[in-house]
Amino acid sequence: MVAAVGIVVLIAGLVAWVGQSMAFLLPGTAVRLGFLEPEEEIDPTLHVIEAKAMGLVDMVLGWTLPASALLMLFGHRLWPYLALIGAGVFMYFSALLILSRVYLKRRGRKVGRPASERAAYVFGAIWILCSLVMVALAVADLSA
Repeated sequence: MVAAVGIVVLIAGLVAWVGQSMAFLLPGTAVRLGFLEPEEEIDPTLHVIEAKAMGLVDMVLGWTLPASALLMLFGHRLWPYLALIGAGVFMYFSALLILSRVYLKRRGRKVGRPASERAAYVFGAIWILCSLVMVALAVADLSA
């Protein structure tokens, strides 16, 4: 079970990290691959926040959760510490990803095509779930 969780978290975490890194460094490629909405489909402020501000921060910090999953798979003793840090990062940016769309949509702002909006909610939920599971595993490991 722990190995399956590690593999899922590693893949989901890498999708987030690579996607956000591309959004910051290669926005055209990120749009073509579906990691970032085209500028004309979302509110301009949301675009700047996601492509630049969040993109940079997530690129710098987003490696922590998938790295912790990789360390967990290899049985490295530092994985739970990195998991707690990475889970916090992922819970924060996932909540921001979801809630920015909810609140902007309520105010009549563009938040992307319906498929893009659903993808943001689904991936945000997956990343939050992965984070919560990693926190539980890390706490259990550190308490043992």
